[in-house]
Amino acid sequence: MQDLTPILRRVSQLCESLETDAELREEIERAGFPSNKWEDLAAAIRTGSADTLTALLDAVEDAAADAGLDGITHPHREYRPLEGQEGFRPVSGWRCPHPHRCGRVYPTADASSVRRCAVTGDALTWISVDSG
Repeated sequence: MQDLTPILRRVSQLCESLETDAELREEIERAGFPSNKWEDLAAAIRTGSADTLTALLDAVEDAAADAGLDGITHPHREYRPLEGQEGFRPVSGWRCPHPHRCGRVYPTADASSVRRCAVTGDALTWISVDSG
């Protein structure tokens, strides 16, 4: 079975990019990504179809590049150490709901304000774990 981790990181970056820029989807469409392909992308995310996901993410990235935008589907990692707490502590939040998760997590103690995937529109899944 193919490791989907690098592809799902791209999905995560796209989701974050779309969520932080309300006009991004329209800009990508104007640059050549057909509006009907977003549903194809959502379906590929839900099923974990690696080849289809890669092709669609490449098409999004190409259209974004044509619009003068880069890094739309390629994540940039940043290390942030945990704040000075010793021992175990609960960490809770919302995560990607799909069988092949992209890895996005919104840490929060507030379970009442449901977050949604910016690509598929599906409600994120509430999680809580002990970290240490």
